[in-house]
Amino acid sequence: MSRNRERSLDADGRPRIYEPADPSLLSYHRAVWTLSADGEPYGHVACVVGEMVWPRRAPWLWFLVVWPDGRRELPFEDYGPGWYALREIDAGFLDYHLPSATVERRFLWRRVSANKHGAPRRFALEKLSGEVAVRRWDELGLRDEDF
Repeated sequence: MSRNRERSLDADGRPRIYEPADPSLLSYHRAVWTLSADGEPYGHVACVVGEMVWPRRAPWLWFLVVWPDGRRELPFEDYGPGWYALREIDAGFLDYHLPSATVERRFLWRRVSANKHGAPRRFALEKLSGEVAVRRWDELGLRDEDF
């Protein structure tokens, strides 16, 4: 468990409640942030807001990292009350990893492929404004179904 997650737990090990910067979550839907580290651009992270219906109706955020060469990581989710990824994003950073590589192995008589994450990295984030985010969403070829 990362140190950030340990600090966000109460004495019983349950997530502390986090109040997002935008409690309505509307500003996160189809939002795009730039990823950078040491002043160098590394790609983008995009978000859509959905709704989970089980075990109860609640907002459900999905994020997708897109690298400069167009490769995409697998989408990852976030939801309350912990909002682990969202609390980092609201603070202007994201603890993630460098691009993943596909690794193929043989298992019995089959070939199996899996993603192997790159080295962990803390990225600085900058949220793109409305019109710029819409243009970048299109440039990245994103669709809601990608999440």
